[in-house]
Amino acid sequence: WMFCSMLVFMGSLSFLSGVVIAVVFLSRRCRNIVDLLRPRRPVEKTRPSGEAPITAIIPCYLPNEQYVIEETIRWIMEHVRAPGPLTVLVVYNTPCDMPEIEGRLQDMASDTSWPVGRQFRVHRAEKSRSKAANLNVGLRMIQDPFLVIYDADHHPDVGSLELLWEKMARENMDCVQGSYYMRNLRQNQYGCSPRAFP
Repeated sequence: WMFCSMLVFMGSLSFLSGVVIAVVFLSRRCRNIVDLLRPRRPVEKTRPSGEAPITAIIPCYLPNEQYVIEETIRWIMEHVRAPGPLTVLVVYNTPCDMPEIEGRLQDMASDTSWPVGRQFRVHRAEKSRSKAANLNVGLRMIQDPFLVIYDADHHPDVGSLELLWEKMARENMDCVQGSYYMRNLRQNQYGCSPRAFP
């Protein structure tokens, strides 16, 4: 009789535990279903309007990038479309004076014939030892409400800046990131690797 009583007690306890677990599980599932069915307030979206002043910062380590930086500057200044006034700011560091390239950069900064009134500025970050430090220096120098960051060897597609700004403004985003592709795949070290591509 004692053994049968214990079996009945254990069976009842197991049944009650199963019921409690089932109730908790079903209540959570129902809550999730109710949340899914509840109408949600749509995200407010605004259409971009007016002009958007933008500064493009290009951090540069001059000894390594002295042969590409001028081409990059000219490409962005002359070809990349912008939703408003565009200023290109090159912030560079160098362990030693490089009068030739530094002089050419200063000449480019004094040029007033850039398309649609665009401005080019150049600044040597004297105490910088890294790309991050160059960026921090540049961030303290800008006043425009929008910022884009390019590498010294970037050739952005001509409409990429407009697309990124339009997306950011329309979706009320604080930051957007574009993708990139290699334009000289067969000429760089990775592209020449036999394992890189078939």
